[in-house]
Amino acid sequence: MKGELVTRGTILTTVVLTALCPVVCPAAEITIGAGESIQAALDTATPGDTILLTGSVYHENLVIDVPVTLVSGLGSTIRGGYEGMVVHIRAAGTVIDGLTISEAGPHLTKDMACVLIEADDVVVRNCAITESLHGIYVKAGQRVRIIDNTISGRLDLIESDRGNGIHLWNTAGNTIEGNEIFQVRDGIYFSFANETEISRNHIHQVRYGLHYMYSNNNSFTENLFENNVAGAALMYSEDIDFERNTFARCRGFRSYGILLQSMARVTAQNNLILDNSRGIFMNNTNASAITRNDVVDNDLAVQLNGGCDENSFYDNNFINNLSELLLDVSDRETRWANDENGNFWSRYRGYDLDRDGIGDVAFVIQNVFQILESDVPEVRFYLLSPAAELLRAAEETLPILRLGDAEDPLPLMQPRTNDEVPWEAVSSFSTHSNPIWAMVFLVGAFAPAGFLLHRSRRPSAGRSR
Repeated sequence: MKGELVTRGTILTTVVLTALCPVVCPAAEITIGAGESIQAALDTATPGDTILLTGSVYHENLVIDVPVTLVSGLGSTIRGGYEGMVVHIRAAGTVIDGLTISEAGPHLTKDMACVLIEADDVVVRNCAITESLHGIYVKAGQRVRIIDNTISGRLDLIESDRGNGIHLWNTAGNTIEGNEIFQVRDGIYFSFANETEISRNHIHQVRYGLHYMYSNNNSFTENLFENNVAGAALMYSEDIDFERNTFARCRGFRSYGILLQSMARVTAQNNLILDNSRGIFMNNTNASAITRNDVVDNDLAVQLNGGCDENSFYDNNFINNLSELLLDVSDRETRWANDENGNFWSRYRGYDLDRDGIGDVAFVIQNVFQILESDVPEVRFYLLSPAAELLRAAEETLPILRLGDAEDPLPLMQPRTNDEVPWEAVSSFSTHSNPIWAMVFLVGAFAPAGFLLHRSRRPSAGRSR
């Protein structure tokens, strides 16, 4: 009887101590120095532990099955040796902070990545991801936060063999903020990835800055996309909102600031679309609103292909684009104004007799030369030629051709003041002249002419005196 009472008391004590363990047994901090094994520490860690790396380089491939915080204040590097995953996270609530993670395996078909996340509520922040295939791959994890990281790809691989900076698959509720991503295939790739917020990222030197596929109810704001094939490629998705982004300097034969393919209910406002081959491309895209954007210095401002119905453009500034609009079909469905006003067009030459700020005559968006451009794209080379201007002026004076159905019935006489358009995002990338180098260039430019002029005035050796 006495032994039975002792056994019961031991069991009760164990239960009480187990219940109190979170209070009396705080999470441990485990320091891993140079030459020690991170994986060995992970295998013995308990939930909530912090593993602090103090060495410079660790040659390991890690699997994290317990929710821990893996951190280094010194930017310790974990190198995977170009084999498999470098860090594979399978425990919900894991935090990776302040590390350099490098050298993922080379096989795209096996989803190899520097960081593979297969768990919910994971945080990756303040990390440098280098020599990646995929940088960070979220595979069915939910509510993942990827904050303030730098992700770069492998320049020894051609673009099609590289992975994506951040790859999202079968996931929702994520936050991706403050990252710089470059030299990968696509900056951020979405596949069945819904309800994700993308903000304040800088994505450059990639194919598509953002690439949405079958991903709905997403938003992206205040991002800078530059020097890509396309700033953002939105495909086969619905209900995507984006505002206050910059799409700049996307140049090439098939380059776009924004590409919309088979989309519905897209809202784009207060964006800067600057110096691209094509500013906005839309194909089979419906019920979308493009408002309060600045579309400036593009070769072609807007291209509308077939299947684009019930879209509206108003309160935009179209400034100094070589061509305003390219259509491959008749366009009666697009609205180029709301009930109050349309857009500002720098090519508009109408008048405003009642001084209400709205042109008294509609702006026919395509001129005759741009109509020809729809059938023969090569004529774009001559858009600024005297022949093009002469043909445009002749058509305005004696209109004999039907210029299509696209017109803005309420064109603005002055540019709309869109205060939220992020012009400051590109101001830091503008070039500033150096007076010394300018003088050197000027002297160098005129020196050959001066030399030849001097030679021409010297008496020749054979000239008689």
